[in-house]
Amino acid sequence: MAYPVDVTVEYGDGERSRGLAVAGILFPIKMLMTLPHMIVLGIVNIGAFFAAWFGYWAIAFTGTLPPGIARFVHNTLGWSTRITAWIASMRDEYPAFALEQSDYPAAVVITEPTLDRSRGLAVTGILWGIKGILLFPHMIVLQILGFVAGIAGWIAYWAIAFTGVYPDGIFNFVLGTLRWSVRMNAWLFSLTDAYPPFTLNE
Repeated sequence: MAYPVDVTVEYGDGERSRGLAVAGILFPIKMLMTLPHMIVLGIVNIGAFFAAWFGYWAIAFTGTLPPGIARFVHNTLGWSTRITAWIASMRDEYPAFALEQSDYPAAVVITEPTLDRSRGLAVTGILWGIKGILLFPHMIVLQILGFVAGIAGWIAYWAIAFTGVYPDGIFNFVLGTLRWSVRMNAWLFSLTDAYPPFTLNE
């Protein structure tokens, strides 16, 4: 059975902008280009953090995550994912300043059939450290994967700069690392009760 949270990024023909890849090689330039997003998204992330915490209380008392909170947290993860995909040159289209961008070729997809959630897991969320401890094995692995994905992404910038094409093997590895990270956060914020798998795959 497929995990109910996934990240999709369209590879297409693999062709990517050489200019944006060079901006990635000169990393401060590409980060400067995303600075407006980082500022706004930083504020939105704070809001999502508190929304998720209120969601824990709602689940603890009602057994259900309010749809508005679920949508807000989901869209925040989606925005962050679009920015990450752009920074990593997985997509060249500059993301819009919007919580929802359904036409962007990078997205967080959640197929959870209902918003019914475990009251017990919600309590571990209210006691924030407990739910974080449950994710500790994932955090250790993701630290390593994130470091390797950063190096792989750097190599991809050079490959794009010289060939105009994102190597598909690197693309899939970076996508898998991003998917793993998003799944971990989705579970932490109660978008699903299914504990994330230890896998880069769908």
